[in-house]
This record gives sequence, structure tokens and C-alpha cells, in this order.
Amino acid sequence: MILRSLIYLVMALVLSSGSHAESRIALLIGNQAYNEKVGPLKNPHNDIALVGAALEKLGFNVTRIKDAGYRAIDAALKRHIQQVRRAGKDTISFVYYSGHGAADPDTQVNYLIPVDVSNADDAEVWTYSLDLKELVNRLREQSPDAVHYVIFDACREELRLTREGAKALDRKGFVPVVNVSGVMIAYATAPGKTASDAGVGGGVYARTLADEIVKPGIESVMMFRNVQLKVKQTIGQDPWLSFPTLPAVYFAGTKPTELTPEQQLELTFWLSVKDSTSPAVLATYLERYPNGEFASVARTLAEYYDRKLKAEQAAQEEERRRIEEERKAAEVKRLEEERRAREAAIGEERIRAEKAKGVEVARRLEEQQRAELVKRTEELRKALEEARLAREEAKAAEGQRVAAVKAAEEATKAANDAITLKRDSERHSDPAKVAALPKLEQPSAGGSFDGTWYLHRLGPGCSPGVQDVRQVILIANGTVSGRGPLGPITGTVSGTGQLRYAHASHSGDRKTADGFRISYQVGLRGNSGSGTFHHTKPGSPCHGTITATRG
Repeated sequence: MILRSLIYLVMALVLSSGSHAESRIALLIGNQAYNEKVGPLKNPHNDIALVGAALEKLGFNVTRIKDAGYRAIDAALKRHIQQVRRAGKDTISFVYYSGHGAADPDTQVNYLIPVDVSNADDAEVWTYSLDLKELVNRLREQSPDAVHYVIFDACREELRLTREGAKALDRKGFVPVVNVSGVMIAYATAPGKTASDAGVGGGVYARTLADEIVKPGIESVMMFRNVQLKVKQTIGQDPWLSFPTLPAVYFAGTKPTELTPEQQLELTFWLSVKDSTSPAVLATYLERYPNGEFASVARTLAEYYDRKLKAEQAAQEEERRRIEEERKAAEVKRLEEERRAREAAIGEERIRAEKAKGVEVARRLEEQQRAELVKRTEELRKALEEARLAREEAKAAEGQRVAAVKAAEEATKAANDAITLKRDSERHSDPAKVAALPKLEQPSAGGSFDGTWYLHRLGPGCSPGVQDVRQVILIANGTVSGRGPLGPITGTVSGTGQLRYAHASHSGDRKTADGFRISYQVGLRGNSGSGTFHHTKPGSPCHGTITATRG
């Protein structure tokens, strides 16, 4: 039984196609802070960041040094060689240099130029630079059991080589090197030619290398050949390779094996539920595969759709409460008007009775007026209390909606992050899994509603002159701006189209601020929207509806 278990264990290790048991050690040098006499560069730091990130994904222990002088480079190389030698047989050593380098035209020796070289004059630069052939030989001789990859992304056009302080030297490129056993050498450009330092966020050679090296199923020499071809196609620069017979190395492992029947069944099940917007449907995958290939994505999707549904329900509830608030406010207004009208009518009848010397009639009318006043006052009190409760409920509903929208936006981001993480991890190893990932809208701060919006508000209870008002606002990246009668209009719009803005209110001649604000709540969909507004002064009859159209 023990022997059989050991056999199964060994077989499992052998069949693990994505694993790499050998040690992987990388040294990356990025030199760009040269003085003006030598020629500063802009991309070496970006280059080693790109290449380093790719190597770390592949299990390399990466050391990065920036703007290193002669002694710093020499010390870093010694430490690297020691690490590689101590790591033992089959270690993969990777040395990448981005910066200035050139060949002495008299001796045909290639040099790596440190940042502490004071100038690029022919009489000095070679004395204080590092011999690349010596560097390669040290790697091979002092750690012979490793496989070495040495990449020189150098020979920049920006190098200001001179001879005797005057005429610039025409030849700035490397000279070819002979094969060194166990070492593959790559130049970013052809012998005798210069390499480009152009590119945003990194040079073309470094970016191409970082993209190609993480692709599985490609042997290392072929991978560098692919880099050659793509750089040539992109900018016309012709990278160069020198390699002896090397063992087959797959930086990103071999191609993934075929799916097992159980894996294929899981993938099929996932494809049947992944596009559902129902958390309950997505939960069926999690019930069957709680630790499945897409479990993390399924969980965040279920949370996303649940939060999205709650946000929609909260918006509907807020609108219902807002309508109820308006209805209660309208009822208060109606009762106030009826009370005033009835009081006026009874007062007129009493006056007529007094003029007709109908004392008894006048007394009866006065008693009736007092009784009706008590009754209508009670009705109005109840209506005012109901209106107050409606305002509080509407405000609470607004708070719940804001919280629900925020939770929905956070869930959207979490779902997109989970999908992106899964896509990045499988991008080069399993296209079938990448194709099986759902697509969601990206989190937005309201950018989809950017533009100029024309708004029309109607409020019969507002003061004359402001019962029918038109406004213009600008929405940019979720922020609202504009001008009101007394100053700026400010507000925000969420990614789901919930527009909230306000401006100062006024009294009298429209020039005197009354210390309150007019608050607007509008739901936007596409190029239009609708909502409500209200005056923040307690009991104010100024409220109504508003429509919005994007210009």
C-alpha cells in the first residue's frame, strides 16, 4: 500500500505540467540617470519593472538595481553568481541589462556602461565600464551547472560617444560574440546598430519580452525568436541571438493538458449558469463545486446581482416614498385652502346676518365656525403630522438607496476584480477558461452620463415666477456643476444614474438668500430622466416634478 501511494505521488508530480522544480534566479539592471555628457535615458527603470513582473509570475527570485555605478554592478553580479552556484544543478540564471552599452572600435570589446562614468569620451569610457565577455565568462565558469540567459537591451542612440573630446564616434553598437557553452546571449538590436529608448511605460524590446516570456508551451530559444520577429515588425529593430546547444527550457511551462471528464463536466455546468442574473442560479454552481475553478467568480457575481437588485428595489421604494410625501404635502395644502375658504364663507354669512339684525343666526353661525375650526384644525394637524412622517420616511428611503447603490458599486468592482484576476491568471495557459468568464460593465463614477443636461421643473406650490423653471447643468465624471439664481449648482451622479444636486433658494425679489436650499433627485436612463424636487424649509409648499434631457 505504501509503495503504491509513493508511485501515485511520483506520477502526480511528473504529470503536473505547469510546475517547475528548478531554481530560478534573475538579476535586472536598469540604468538611466546618466549625466548630460553621456546621455540620459527615460525607459530602463520601466524596462526592468516590466520584465521583473513577468519573471516573478514565472517563479523567479528577482533582484532589481537602478542607476548603478561600476562597483554596484560588479557587486550585484558577484552576489547573483553566488546565489546561482549555491542553488545547484539545473538552476536557471537570467541577467537583463537596460542602459547604455557599446563596443570599443579599436579592441572590438563590448562594454556595459555604468551611470558613474563622467563622460563618454573614447579615452575614458572603456576604462570605467564593464567588459561583457568577462561578465559572461564569469557566469559560465563560476556556476557551470546552471543554464544562463543574458540579455543586453543597450546600444542606445542617445549615447554621446566622442574621441578626444570632439568628433562623435559613428559606431555605437555591439560586436557579435562567439557561442559560450550553457549561455544564451540576446542583444536588443543587431551588431553595430543602435536600440530604441522610445516607448510609453517601457521600451519595445522589454515590453515584447515581458509579453512573450509568460506564454506557455514555447521553448526558450523559440520564445526569443518570437521576440526578435515582433520587435522587427513593430519598429524595424533587428534583435540578435547567440546560443549554443541548450537544454529545453519552458519558462511558462508546457501547454495545459486536456481537461479530464470531471473538469469538462464542471466547465459545461459553469457555462450553463455564468450569464444568469439570478443569485439563486449561480448558487447552484457553488453548491456543486464549492471549491471549483470558477468558485470565486461565482461568489462575487451572486453578490453583485443581489446588491444590484437591492439597489433597484431601494430606488423604487425611495420613489414610492417621495410620491407619498408629495401626496401628503398636497393634502395639507388642500386642507389649508379649504379651511381658509370655509372660514371666509362663514364670516361673510355672519356679516350678512348681523346686517339683517339676525342676532340668533349670527350667533349660530359663530358657533358653527368655531366647531368647524376645531374640526379642520384637527384634520390639518393630522395631515401635517402625516406629511412630516412622509418626509422622514422619504429621507430614510433616500439614505437606504444611497447605501444600496454604494454596496452595488462595491459589488460590481469586486466582481470585475475577480473576473480580471481569473483572466490574468489563465490568459496564457488556458484560453477555454478565459472564454468562459462573464462580462460585466466596468465600475463607473457616472462617466456614462457625461454631457450637458437640460432640466424642466414644475412646482405649482412655489412662488409666482418660479413655478415653471428651466435649468442647464453639466455632468463630468460623476460631478454636477452649473449656476443657480444665487450661486453654483453642485451635486453628483452615481454609476446607476441617480442624480442628486441642489442650489441655494431665495425669497422676495429672487436676490435675497433665505438660508434654505432646493434639492433635486432625478433618475437618469440613457439620454433622459425624471424625478422630484423640494424646498428644504419645513412646511414649504414649493415642491414638484422635474424632467431631464441630455443635449
